[in-house]
Amino acid sequence: MQIAPLTAMGLNTSLATDNSTYDSAKTAAESAKFSEMLRDVQRKAEIAARSEHVVNEAALSKRDKELKEACKGFEAMFLSMMYKQMRATVPENKLFGESNGQKIFMDMRDNELMKTVADSGGLGLADLMYRQLSPQVNGQAGAQEK
Repeated sequence: MQIAPLTAMGLNTSLATDNSTYDSAKTAAESAKFSEMLRDVQRKAEIAARSEHVVNEAALSKRDKELKEACKGFEAMFLSMMYKQMRATVPENKLFGESNGQKIFMDMRDNELMKTVADSGGLGLADLMYRQLSPQVNGQAGAQEK
């Protein structure tokens, strides 16, 4: 027994137009979503380029420089730990597996990536910490000079 194609029975014509309408609507929605994401990323990049990060400005004194470096280091460490926990949620490659060397390399790469992110402004955690701690550090430096 052979089953006739849907076009022979006249059923496929309405399905074809419905599918093409659905596909075109889906493509348009995905394109609009991508365009919106692209505009959002560009807007954020423009804001980041305009904003001045306090920790990236020149230090006024040795203690100020040390505080800025400590704030950047803390943000880098925080981002690295967060990134490591996020990577732990991704399942390992079951087909080929991951060697110990690959795991070490990925960990080192992630640490350097997060240091770069923190140096370029990151989440702004280093700026917030610097603004919070600088009056105390500058106050202690002023008290020690007297």
